[in-house]
Amino acid sequence: MLRIGTDCSGIEAPIQALQQLGIPFEHSFCCEKDKYALQSIQANYTPKKIYNDNLHALLPDIDMYICGFPCQPFSLMGNKMGTEDSRSNIMYQCIKVVKKKLPKVFILENVKNFKFIQKGQPFNYLLKQLKNIKNANGELAYNVYHDILNTKDYGIPQNRERIFFIGIRKDIQTDEYTTPEKLPMRELDDFIIDKTIYTTVACKSLQKNLDKIKYLSGCIVTPFTFYYPIKYISPTLTTQCSRYYSTSYNRCITQKECLLLQGFSNNFRQVVSNTQLYKQAGNSMSVNVLKALFQKI
Repeated sequence: MLRIGTDCSGIEAPIQALQQLGIPFEHSFCCEKDKYALQSIQANYTPKKIYNDNLHALLPDIDMYICGFPCQPFSLMGNKMGTEDSRSNIMYQCIKVVKKKLPKVFILENVKNFKFIQKGQPFNYLLKQLKNIKNANGELAYNVYHDILNTKDYGIPQNRERIFFIGIRKDIQTDEYTTPEKLPMRELDDFIIDKTIYTTVACKSLQKNLDKIKYLSGCIVTPFTFYYPIKYISPTLTTQCSRYYSTSYNRCITQKECLLLQGFSNNFRQVVSNTQLYKQAGNSMSVNVLKALFQKI
């Protein structure tokens, strides 16, 4: 049985992906410092160990390690401080965990801009460190790959590009990793639960983007003025997705609809406020992309 440990676990998109694929696994540990995310984890999953920091003094052995380390230092929407942002320290913790536990597979995820910020220095550093990890015999332990994958290419209409670092231990790898094959994209309307057309008036922060498209139906409009709405495709969900406005239904999309657009099942239990669940959906990895990666690996 696959033993999996997750870091910066959020609402456990990797565990959700394994469940949907029907792959037997043991949820060996999760690590998440946000108390509301931990409430969602405990309501929906059964991890054997729960950590709320990144020290990992007594980690159990695992076959797979997954971490979506904080994207704010590297995101185009943030202050772009890169490794000067204290939150980037978790990247170094990821390296330590892989070195210490030598899982058969690891997957690390971040925003696409991680590859380019600071002229690629953080990207090249992480790639070099991962490739140079050695096993007990002093041999290089992993074949390491990096791939930029978009949620909309794997069945769900959300334009969300993320970079993934995939490490497969040399002693168990049989085939070369290649990018997962793309899947047909489902209709955006499939992810809308309430199809009532309302008469809600959009808030002022949305008005500029609504004016751009002249209220064209089939769009989800954000309060970010630099984002141009694309018909029938959701923009990248963020912690502000509570303000994402559907022009088809004249209302903001719900937190449950955001979860569906991240690939979560409709029976995900809500035990936190709507505000917190919106944030959790916006922070999560996309389940459908992880499913494609797991099947390929």
